[in-house]
Amino acid sequence: MTFELPPSLGVRGDRGIAEDVLSRIWGRRGVFTCTVANTLTSTIPGISEAGDTPELTLFTPAADAEFLVLGKVVCMRGLPINPGGIPTPATLTKASLELSGMPMLIVNGGCKVVPNIPCIEVGGTYGEKITSGRSVSNVGRSFEYGRILGEQLARTHDYIVVSESCAGGTTTALAVLLAMGTVRENLVSSSSPKNPKQLKYDTAVEGIGRAGYDIGGLADDPLKAIEIVGDPMMPVDVGMIIGAAKRVPVIVGGGTQMAAVMAAAVKLDPSIQGNIVQGTTRWLISDPNSSMERLMEHISDRIPIVYINMDYSLSPYEGLQAYEWGYIKEGVGCGGASVAAVAASAGRLGCGEILDEVHRLYRGVMGWDRALRSPRSRYRTAPPEGAPPRPGISRNRNRL
Repeated sequence: MTFELPPSLGVRGDRGIAEDVLSRIWGRRGVFTCTVANTLTSTIPGISEAGDTPELTLFTPAADAEFLVLGKVVCMRGLPINPGGIPTPATLTKASLELSGMPMLIVNGGCKVVPNIPCIEVGGTYGEKITSGRSVSNVGRSFEYGRILGEQLARTHDYIVVSESCAGGTTTALAVLLAMGTVRENLVSSSSPKNPKQLKYDTAVEGIGRAGYDIGGLADDPLKAIEIVGDPMMPVDVGMIIGAAKRVPVIVGGGTQMAAVMAAAVKLDPSIQGNIVQGTTRWLISDPNSSMERLMEHISDRIPIVYINMDYSLSPYEGLQAYEWGYIKEGVGCGGASVAAVAASAGRLGCGEILDEVHRLYRGVMGWDRALRSPRSRYRTAPPEGAPPRPGISRNRNRL
């Protein structure tokens, strides 16, 4: 029987591998994992907008994890938001998991702010600023625990989604990719339409130099690259991918932040190629200030990108509309969870059903009534200056 890709999904890269992997997980039972971690790199002013202030970025992974599990946030007041009130992509992740009924596990890769929920521990500690040149400790143990976890999950599930929540992670990803020589330019994304590309690049190069290496100096030692300029999520997810992909297909859920994870995993075990796909969003693929496709060209021509065609342009909520203006794009495995939801339902779930669930969750956490309207609140936001007009969006509404 020929596999047909539904309109809710798109593919970049090797379509044959993508359809083969999807056909093997179609209608099957998977498990979603999210590794949460902190790197003090996120507190460098201007690096990350995964929080209202640089300091609040340290609460974002814990808050995301609590929201996924509890449906509310305990470690901080309110919902994790970007400056301007744009909600966490965990809203899309949770909607996809709720609809698919997929079980989830939260892994504490190394948090300074620990989630108030049960987590799988892998012996990691929070990461230092990469400008120190010694950003992650216990890399070997975290990698080995991740590998064991991936192997065990693969024994009881038909496929695994491996994802992350780690503010500042596109900068650490860039640094690891540069240290490995996978890339020599900044191709990673940002949660803001104004990607601080030069700041990220300069920060990454400073950390590599502080550790005594040149760009490309750790081409054959990805775990060392993670140790000097990575973050604590990375060794865990690298291990999980390698451990699981030996037995079952793996969806690597996330954006350019996961490029370093995939590059390290392929370098350590090339045999996993052909059994993993990246699961992401249309927003990331369409980002004019980064290029997941070019990153993947440098990593492997046997890891296709499968993306969900979510569209928030007609949402009645401006916090969600902002995704169409270049904010957020990915995070908390929202693309991977959405792709997995479509696969788990054998294509019965589509973008419309997922968006309806996103709206339901969003109204609930914001404390709004169920009417499809966008009340005045401090969470409202405006599109960035110069952003193209979107269908159904009026730029002349009153805003706070």
